[in-house]
Amino acid sequence: MTVPLPIVAPSILAADFACLADEVRAIEDTADWVHVDVMDNHFVPNLTIGLPVVQSLRAATRLPFDVHLMIEDPRRWAPGYADAGAYNVTFHAEACDDPVALAKDLRSAGAKAGLAIDRDTPIEPYLDLLPSFDTLLIMTIKAGFGGQRFIPNLLDKVRTARRHVDAGHLELRIEVDGGIALNTIAEAAEAGADAFVAGTAVFGADDPAEAVRRLRSLAQSAAPRA
Repeated sequence: MTVPLPIVAPSILAADFACLADEVRAIEDTADWVHVDVMDNHFVPNLTIGLPVVQSLRAATRLPFDVHLMIEDPRRWAPGYADAGAYNVTFHAEACDDPVALAKDLRSAGAKAGLAIDRDTPIEPYLDLLPSFDTLLIMTIKAGFGGQRFIPNLLDKVRTARRHVDAGHLELRIEVDGGIALNTIAEAAEAGADAFVAGTAVFGADDPAEAVRRLRSLAQSAAPRA
């Protein structure tokens, strides 16, 4: 098993919303992506930001946007985020009746396509769909709230996905989201994840840029090598 170099994607859900542009600029030279959690108070109980904020923030940074849609009816809304310049747009398998069709729409709009799997959803029914995607996001908490405790048992899904990706020689990022911090990222990397969403661990740190460096170093050291 050979895992690509790690991607660290700080989540602005943990940033100071009063100065989002400044918060993102603080990690601009160290982060790989900016993770944007969009929640609609329907698919998940929380309500966060939407397309207007993404459009405004897009002009404030050169970092690629990794948009995570925790919303109902992603077929309606997801292409708009691609049009707004998102690098990667991920939607939930549980919210979409034809994930492959939406992935094609996102790619046609110029974005990478991501499929998210929530805490209680088995991964096996979706493995055969992965050639249509660029990112598989596996929740290591229950989707909907930041600051939750990492659930190690959910890394079994990461291991299953990594075996499937390697066996099929797929070009696919395996991303983990939820409770990723200095004391959990190595375990996720060992399981085969290669992209890591970190909120509080970055924006709650005294030096967010240094936190990103430390997270990446831990992930890179723990990643399996062939």
